[in-house]
Amino acid sequence: MWKYGPHLSILRIYPPTSLAEYLQLSMYFFSLTLAYMITYSAVEADSPSLLIVRKIFEAGSLGLSKESLEDELDNSVLIEPRVNDLIRDKMAEFHEGKYRLKMKGILLARLFTFYRNMLKVGKGG
Repeated sequence: MWKYGPHLSILRIYPPTSLAEYLQLSMYFFSLTLAYMITYSAVEADSPSLLIVRKIFEAGSLGLSKESLEDELDNSVLIEPRVNDLIRDKMAEFHEGKYRLKMKGILLARLFTFYRNMLKVGKGG
């Protein structure tokens, strides 16, 4: 008998008993992990799309010119913070004028590539 079985049965929570239940639980955990990975980046930093929408919204009914948008959202806002995050988290390094992924970054890239292939979506944002 499972060690915590009697305590959890009061709450009508029962441990998996078959291979099918373990597989279902594993798929559920895997799905939650992928969902977390995708949404975490949106919480950690503003996405470029959200920044663009916010800037246009803040301009109100007057609108926002293309030049103004490009001036406000340059590489220092859109790219540099994300590259710095990769370096800080030891996923990439800057060496001899080039950025290179480290093993942690390679594994993350492979996981995202696998996930996108599984969904049959092409390259792009």
